[in-house]
Amino acid sequence: MSSHTPKEAGAISELIAYAESIGVTRAARISPQSVLVESRLAAYCREPKCPYFGQSMSCPPHVSGPAGFKKLLAQSRHAIVLRIELDGDSLHGNDRPESMRLLHSLTAAVELEAKRKGFDNAQGFAGGSCKRSFCDDYDSCAVLSGEATCRFPDQARPSMSGYGVNVGELMKEAGWSNNLFAEDQQDKEKQMAWIAGLVLLF
Repeated sequence: MSSHTPKEAGAISELIAYAESIGVTRAARISPQSVLVESRLAAYCREPKCPYFGQSMSCPPHVSGPAGFKKLLAQSRHAIVLRIELDGDSLHGNDRPESMRLLHSLTAAVELEAKRKGFDNAQGFAGGSCKRSFCDDYDSCAVLSGEATCRFPDQARPSMSGYGVNVGELMKEAGWSNNLFAEDQQDKEKQMAWIAGLVLLF
């Protein structure tokens, strides 16, 4: 595990509390070295090809991929795992973009709070394409088209998928179940699921 000073420990505890206060179901600190990155997972973005492949600056092939992410992990001091539990039906169909937009927004909020607490180079990563969640009504990503900077810089974050992050292992490392759907809930008519984000602290 990466070491931390008492001051850092206090800031991280406050950051976890902040995350949970804004709507994150669970948050936990883990060692960056325990984040599993697999090239085969990043390759799924290309084959079978994701319909949003190449449509934003936050997705392949416009990100540094597994190799670049491993470099970030080696440089970072801490990692905060974020888990949002929600109605499983919201991960399908027309509701999915809104759910993923929530994930991106909360991850970005935790990243910005980390910067306010002194982790100046904190970087957040979410799930799903930001093109679909934020800019599906636009013909193209503003950055890729050269028209402007990102339309949602304080909300949209790069997708962990394009970097090959094993999100199921993230859940286990944080001490949580990695079963996508809850196994022990009473109400079988409303199945709960989870989505996840990650914030690296430098």
